[in-house]
Amino acid sequence: MEQLINQEINPLKLLFQSNSVHGGLTDKITDFFPAIVYVYDGDTRKLKYINNKVTDILGYSMNDISTWDNDLMSIVHKDDLENVKKELQKFYALKDNESHSYNSRLTLKTGSWKYFRTMGTVLNRDPGGGAASILFIAQDITEEIETGNQFKRIDELFNDTQELLKFGVWEWCVPENRITWSNGLYKILGYDPKLEKDTLTITPGFYLQHVMDADRDKVLYNRKDHLIHHEYDLYYKIHDRNGRVKDVREKAKVFRNDKDELLRVIGSTIDVTEQSQLYRDLAAYKAMKQENEEYLAYGTWEVDARTGAYFWSDGMYRLFGYDPETEKNKIVVNEALYQKHMDEEHFEKSREFLDDIISRRQHPESFVTEYEIRANDGTIKKIETSGKLFYDDTGKWIKTIGTSRDITRLRLYQSSLEEKIKDLDRSNKELEEFAYVASHDMNEPLRKVTTFIERLENKYRSELGDDGKLYLTRISASVENMRRLIDTLLEFSRTARSNQPFLQVDLNGILKEVQTDLELKIEETATTLQADSLPVIEAIPSQMKQLFDNLLNNSIKFRKSNVHPVITIRCLRLSRRQKEQHHLDAANTWYKIDFSDNGIGFEPEYNQRIFQIFQRLHGKTEYPGSGIGLAICKKIVDQHKGLIYATGEPDNGATFTILMPEHQ
Repeated sequence: MEQLINQEINPLKLLFQSNSVHGGLTDKITDFFPAIVYVYDGDTRKLKYINNKVTDILGYSMNDISTWDNDLMSIVHKDDLENVKKELQKFYALKDNESHSYNSRLTLKTGSWKYFRTMGTVLNRDPGGGAASILFIAQDITEEIETGNQFKRIDELFNDTQELLKFGVWEWCVPENRITWSNGLYKILGYDPKLEKDTLTITPGFYLQHVMDADRDKVLYNRKDHLIHHEYDLYYKIHDRNGRVKDVREKAKVFRNDKDELLRVIGSTIDVTEQSQLYRDLAAYKAMKQENEEYLAYGTWEVDARTGAYFWSDGMYRLFGYDPETEKNKIVVNEALYQKHMDEEHFEKSREFLDDIISRRQHPESFVTEYEIRANDGTIKKIETSGKLFYDDTGKWIKTIGTSRDITRLRLYQSSLEEKIKDLDRSNKELEEFAYVASHDMNEPLRKVTTFIERLENKYRSELGDDGKLYLTRISASVENMRRLIDTLLEFSRTARSNQPFLQVDLNGILKEVQTDLELKIEETATTLQADSLPVIEAIPSQMKQLFDNLLNNSIKFRKSNVHPVITIRCLRLSRRQKEQHHLDAANTWYKIDFSDNGIGFEPEYNQRIFQIFQRLHGKTEYPGSGIGLAICKKIVDQHKGLIYATGEPDNGATFTILMPEHQ
């Protein structure tokens, strides 16, 4: 159509020059013309003539035109006004028989708009040679523009798709050795197609420069004489202009003529670096998993309840005594295979379990079970299997996945350990009974020694003399020390043998009882006791009383000679982080109770030794005692599943900390 108008503008010019612009013949001819034809006055720049196509194409009547003051600029799209004004100026510089064209949008009477290509030429000239009138033909090119825009959008979409999916397409014209690339291939090789496409000469040699040396023989450009009629699917490595190594997949199709001459090759190249790395990672993970299965003697499995199909990993084959490399494809994994290797009792139990699930009498989410198998080589193994069951929306079982492991050695070790624990418990019990009996029986001769000392003193006091009296005093002191030692041993033995029940114990009440018992000692030493509110916990009341008594006695005993004792008891609930730091049960509530004093303290290196039985840091004459009190404290805290530890510095006091659970 555009070519037709180009051909007709000069004859149309002759028509206007030979007839009055109001002549009927001109109207008839221009109305048959498939475009808007109009004439502008060169001086006034107003319409001198316009054909009826302005009504057919734009919807305006002649009366509408008169309201514009005969100025067609009134319907030019507002965004095109400035450009149209510049284009109109060019028509005044045209020579005879020259024409000029431009594109713009015109607004329809309905408010929408269309694209027009407007071509014009000088129709008449004034005496000075200027343009007295100008003839214009405006052709509707909306469909052409929209089609072009559509192709442009498709091209942009294709380029965006290439960039997103990291691929490019190409064509190799073999006779001319010319290669055409899409934008995607430039980007794969690290080039910017917008800036560098026109600066690069694309040849087979140029592409081969980017192919890794070891893979160049694979590339089609190096196999020209061996290409035949079929498609190629190749994998190889390239490096882009920046040296980055990439894995690519090349798919191509070869075209030949009737003489079997190679004409062209078309194809696509896609960057599969990420996929290749993923495959390598998966292969490495699979190899690691297989090594783990073999080393740890376990396997994974899956059963599809709808089809009855089983899947075994290599580890499962090894568990049942088969070589996965050579026997996997020879063995059908099904219920019959399990029945072959399991003893009848365990197989029937598993069958009943499955029947209950299928009939929906049970709906478990997971299970753990143990059973025995006879492996293919005759070895008896104990297997532990754990599984997770999956159901559809109706509650119907659809599949189960799980793991099975060989626990034969574990159960043998466990059985051996249980026997050793029994022996140890028996030995400990015998030792405790012996300590109790021995401690109890040792009191009898001590009582006799004490009795005879008293008789000697009463009957032979005057005859003993000073040395004799001194000897008797020392003997009496030794007997008393021995009695205290035996009593504390009995106390320690009773603590170890205790089978008293755990009750709800208010530690505030326990502290008051101990204060009452130690009232005289507290007064004599002018001890100050400060305490926080203490919690209620599950404990053995008598042992809690003994624990508090020993700790308070310890602080009073190891006081400074010239300072009144001050004992501070602080209590707080442990946070989750604090429980994790001490490796405590996070589900339970724990309390930290500190017994701090201003006594003589101790060297930090002894913070563990002081809880050992018979361990003393000071001489008996300086600080009397048996060295068992703190050992009893540790025994009590251990029995309550707690922790006890101490911190201190010489001449700067000590702090004994107990961590106790709220529930046993």
